[in-house]
Amino acid sequence: MSYIMQKRISQIFIEQVTKRGFKHTSVAKIMKIGNIRRQSFYDNFQDKYELLEWTVRAMMEDDIQSNLDYLSWQEIIPLVFYDIELHAKFYRSVMDDQCEIDVAREISLNLMTLLLHILEKKNLVKDDQARDFVETYCLGMTYTMLDNLYRVHPKEYDELSKKVIAAIEFTFRHY
Repeated sequence: MSYIMQKRISQIFIEQVTKRGFKHTSVAKIMKIGNIRRQSFYDNFQDKYELLEWTVRAMMEDDIQSNLDYLSWQEIIPLVFYDIELHAKFYRSVMDDQCEIDVAREISLNLMTLLLHILEKKNLVKDDQARDFVETYCLGMTYTMLDNLYRVHPKEYDELSKKVIAAIEFTFRHY
């Protein structure tokens, strides 16, 4: 029951942040819109920052971890890029209006799961140097996605994801 409640609260949170901005989204408003008791929020989250962290993590887990056994990594990357583009207003607001939660780091950590999964399947996870490379690469990939949200003429998600896939494949060929 708790996960369902968390998802419901998170969905309202995404909608409100997208509409009103992070600064103007309150716990009280989320609960009122969802017709949910305020205590139910506090049974699941400490505050809206913990809700933000949970929401970003859940969005990434839905895109990445939930698909690791069903989709190829070449299909997952465009899915992540698409989801970030789809929720561009949400991401811009939470990055502009608060600094308590490092949204880019949350996204990057989930992308690391994907890249480490790829490396393990290719038997390439050999040492800490490879893991350091993955961490650095994922931060770069995350900032590529997030930077695109602020461009006057943003690139389409599929164009960006093709470049990232090509870069990963290039790296694997030369590893």
